[in-house]
Amino acid sequence: MAFADGLLLAVDQGTTLTKSVVFDADGGIVGSAVRETAVSFSDPARADCDAERLWQRAAECIRVALGQLRPERIQAVGLCGFMHTLIPVDGTGNPLYRPMLWPDQRCAQQVSELADQGETIRLITGKKLTTLSSLPRLLWLRRHAPHVLAEARAFLLPKDFLRLRLTGDLATDPRDAQGTGLVERSTGAWSARLLELAGIPAERMPPIRRPDEVAGVVTPAASAATGLAVGTPVVVGTGDWPATLIGSGCFLPERTCFYLGSAGILGSYASADDLDTLGTTHHFGSVTSTGTALRWIRELLYQASDRLPSYDEMFADTQRSEPGARGLMFLPHLMGERGGVMRPHARGTLYGLTLAHQRADVVRSVLEGTAIWLYMVSEAYTSQQIGDLMVFGGGARSRLWRQICGAVFGRPLLLPRVTEGAALGVAMLAAVSQGIAPGYLDLSRRWGNVAQVEVPDPRLVETYARIDARYRRLEATIATLEETGAGESSPPLPQAG
Repeated sequence: MAFADGLLLAVDQGTTLTKSVVFDADGGIVGSAVRETAVSFSDPARADCDAERLWQRAAECIRVALGQLRPERIQAVGLCGFMHTLIPVDGTGNPLYRPMLWPDQRCAQQVSELADQGETIRLITGKKLTTLSSLPRLLWLRRHAPHVLAEARAFLLPKDFLRLRLTGDLATDPRDAQGTGLVERSTGAWSARLLELAGIPAERMPPIRRPDEVAGVVTPAASAATGLAVGTPVVVGTGDWPATLIGSGCFLPERTCFYLGSAGILGSYASADDLDTLGTTHHFGSVTSTGTALRWIRELLYQASDRLPSYDEMFADTQRSEPGARGLMFLPHLMGERGGVMRPHARGTLYGLTLAHQRADVVRSVLEGTAIWLYMVSEAYTSQQIGDLMVFGGGARSRLWRQICGAVFGRPLLLPRVTEGAALGVAMLAAVSQGIAPGYLDLSRRWGNVAQVEVPDPRLVETYARIDARYRRLEATIATLEETGAGESSPPLPQAG
């Protein structure tokens, strides 16, 4: 079958949304489906989900995205999913425990207990031990649910769990594996020393393969659940952020990817060659809550309504507010914080409330606070040669949020034709796996068209420059109130400006 008649399916298992997108030969979307991910925040330190529901939502999204398309037209399937999360499964692939999502902070005590081994772990992995690391999370399970470690036959990242259900095969990719903090920097292999410390035999970790390798094909059972044709190739895939970087086509010094998804991240490939070979990337800053903060405030403020409004409807309502949200300021540390330094005990703050404030002001303060905080943690790089900012993720579809971000950063934002960067990225992985394109630079030039340039309003830039100074003073003050765990020191305070 010629690719001109073929299609590629991308499945993006996000923290808050599950998406399936069908792409044609030109990188255009011909089918899609989105469902909200059922996430639980049962206490301030916990963020987990039902892994079986992840599969059910993904299967449903695939069926809906395929619609009336002939399943035989799908040439390959690409997968991505949220990172820093291990799903323990038994010998039949059934999940044994609700997986801790990446914002989960319950293992802060285990991080403190490992403090004396922190430098050794950093030398092995090249990463600082934090609550995102899998080792302290596994040690938490050993203490609180020891049967899970005893019964688990594999520990899988979210997209690898979905692929297991699609194909029956175990695999992961280098970027997702590195994100666990269990991989040796020098070899790229699972660290026997760290796995022994966690109490896990090395054979329980999936083989590490290239993200654009075919890991297996759709089984009859998966075909019945999803509507995909039996035998459809499924590539290894990668994490949602690496997938977004691939789909963005951003490399230095031309462009940087500005991601507004569940979290906020800025980064880029080091060069065009690095993009083409999936080589070196640069990371300019990340924060814990952007889209997750927006989802939280929508559910909080509108839960008494007959139905939750769409985000577009909520943004339209927010236009009744004004820049600065009439004095409200929001610190988005709703599940600890990773922006700047890891702060598991950081907490969100809504400051400046009066009886005059309305719902629209509160929502606008969330949009502004997330943008300002992302700027604060990445500003050391934004004055460097990082090129134009190209915005991706669900937040990219909101003109209001783009206007706020552009004004806060004082830079134009490029809006691509397809804002679903992660889905586009794994579609590219699938395309390369089938020999449809020689590499990722070629695909990004063909598929990565800029649809619009959002130029910031100079008056809005001035307004947010004034708010930024107040925001920094508030952040510095609130940070002094954070609790610290055993062995932790108080976080460094940002300059008050």
